[in-house]
Amino acid sequence: MNNFTQDNLTNLIGQNKDIENLANKEKARILVVSDSHGHPSVLKSIVQDFGSECDAMVFCGDGIEDIAFLAESADAVPSVLGIAEGNNDPDSYFIKGQAIKVPLNCSLIAAGHNIFFTHGHRFALYDGLDRMKEAAQSIGCSAVFFGHTHVAFSALIPGNVFVLNPGSCSRPRQCQCASFAIVEVEKDKNDYNAVFYQAIPGERKTFVPESIFL
Repeated sequence: MNNFTQDNLTNLIGQNKDIENLANKEKARILVVSDSHGHPSVLKSIVQDFGSECDAMVFCGDGIEDIAFLAESADAVPSVLGIAEGNNDPDSYFIKGQAIKVPLNCSLIAAGHNIFFTHGHRFALYDGLDRMKEAAQSIGCSAVFFGHTHVAFSALIPGNVFVLNPGSCSRPRQCQCASFAIVEVEKDKNDYNAVFYQAIPGERKTFVPESIFL
């Protein structure tokens, strides 16, 4: 991503034409990462290994300073980047000399799929997913990506909403490995195909997390 520009309407980072192309693609792959917590080299290795294969990247918070490092040092950042403010993040940050807003919640459209993403700390996650699901549905989203718990998880929950937490790429919990996910979507199909990867530089080891989210 050579031109680090934030779209004023969507808060996505990328050129308008790339954001529109993402929305209208027949198929799209989204790299979903969260909770790097001051480990920029881990984030960079993930992007160097997988970024060029993806149409967009979503970062679900707690590590905005690592995103700034990534913007300066990595050459494989997808052309559309979405970021969300974690409980350890500021609401704005200077990236490549520009003041970038870091929204609590955001959304993007990929191959016709409207996807809501957030860190999740403002939605009482430890009481369940209902508040976050309702926030997504209120703006017409059929999927939610979130972080905060540091536990990888995906499921189709009541209301036909797909939810995914990629886990933490640097500080996993509940005996999981450090992880991230790639989600594939296709226009006119309701499926969300998610694959979880271990965050090991230069390797492509997948794993299947248990069906839990806390």
